[in-house]
Amino acid sequence: MVVVVVLGSACGAATGTSGAHRARHPSVPTTTSSTTTTTTTPGPPVTGVRWAPCQDGLQCGSVAVPLDYFTADSPTVEIAVARHPAEDPAARVGSLVINPGGPGGSGIDDLPSELSVLTPGLLQRFDIVSFDPRGVARSSPVTCGESGSAADQGLIPDPAPTTAAGQHTLLANDQDYAQQCEKASSGLLPFVGTVDVARDLDRIRAALGDAQLTYIGHSYGTLLGLTYAQMFPTHVRSMVLDGVIDPAESTQQMVTDQAVGFENILNQFFGWCRSSGCAWQEGPDPLHSLLSLNTKLVSAPIPAGSGRQAGPGELLTAVLSALYTQSGWPRLATALAQAENGNGAQLVSMTDAYNTENGPNAVDADNAVSCLDHPAPRDLTDYPQLASGAGAQAPFFGPALMWGLLQCSVWATPPTRTPAPVTAQGAPPILLVSSSGDPATPHQWAESVESELAHAALVTWQGSSHVAYYYSACVRSIDQAYLLDGTLPANGTMCSD
Repeated sequence: MVVVVVLGSACGAATGTSGAHRARHPSVPTTTSSTTTTTTTPGPPVTGVRWAPCQDGLQCGSVAVPLDYFTADSPTVEIAVARHPAEDPAARVGSLVINPGGPGGSGIDDLPSELSVLTPGLLQRFDIVSFDPRGVARSSPVTCGESGSAADQGLIPDPAPTTAAGQHTLLANDQDYAQQCEKASSGLLPFVGTVDVARDLDRIRAALGDAQLTYIGHSYGTLLGLTYAQMFPTHVRSMVLDGVIDPAESTQQMVTDQAVGFENILNQFFGWCRSSGCAWQEGPDPLHSLLSLNTKLVSAPIPAGSGRQAGPGELLTAVLSALYTQSGWPRLATALAQAENGNGAQLVSMTDAYNTENGPNAVDADNAVSCLDHPAPRDLTDYPQLASGAGAQAPFFGPALMWGLLQCSVWATPPTRTPAPVTAQGAPPILLVSSSGDPATPHQWAESVESELAHAALVTWQGSSHVAYYYSACVRSIDQAYLLDGTLPANGTMCSD
């Protein structure tokens, strides 16, 4: 799965945090530091999970948690959990809980993919556990109904409007979507932020019978892990965070960093296209060609079949979705070539796949969580200047990703997390992993977090894909040694496979 801290626009275009923090498997970002002093009301007693067989050979159950941790008589939410039992029960260490990214993606649906890449040592000695966070899939999902927005009619509004009319169209679309979410999920929306999910994670740990948490977090899962370690440092046994989000960064800076990261990979795509003779004949200045195509689609969206159209929103989402791994580049080249010839079918297909890959409510949940986690500017008049500044650093992605924050400026519930450094004082050393060229969670975020944490080591994989574990045997070996017996690599260790 994935987050763009890009706070997603109502239609699920990658114009906000929607999507960039999902960790993708190869086809073969309330409170932060202050949470430790916050007093909550005890929830229902924690009982062991009653496991029963379910899909994909897994065992499934649920853990009851309070919807509102600060209200004594709060209703409860059942958090769906699933596990793959340790393959060598006699050597079992405990449970290894995985959050694959998001927000908005189902950990249960993702679990078979995680099992396919975990090392034998981990499979043998841990119950491998994942869960659907509150507001997601099987755990009281956030739903936003049918908004009647432009997106529901088959066209995403211009994600980077440069005219007053375009800006107000985007604003109206976002307002309509926010109102529909409030109407359909008003009782849930204030309680789906990462701070509350971290509290749920501690109840899951207790329900599993583990005195301390062993955890892997990818992408958005790193923000969850860091939040947990700050709130419950002595409850951590070991924690691997791969594709690291920096909780201290402002939302605007996170978006700018991501835009620059994706722009860097876009330039690599241009170079590959030129050297390989790809399907897209981009000309001597590929960025100019792409921006020209975008301008054409703003003026006149192109047909995409079945009554659908492709405009600048579909172009943005398709390009972003293809840049997580190099395996997506050939399809992107074909989609761009077809779009140049007036056929938007591939752009729409790639957009649909990106927006639905994490489940039917993934976009709604992503927006709901992101708007609680990442405070956004509330004044519409700020956005043209913010977009221009981001565009100066990342001409294709910058303006659209910055305008994507507009969705959260009209959200019904205020943020519950304040950007602040995480020290996790009292926790054992945390293992951070980062790809040197990761576009969605740039490497400098991992470097910042390493400097902020009381005890941590950073391993860097020399690659351009999001989340190193899926691509590097070197990283997988280091992770296994650390998770099994606490062997921490030297800070600054490099993997180049």
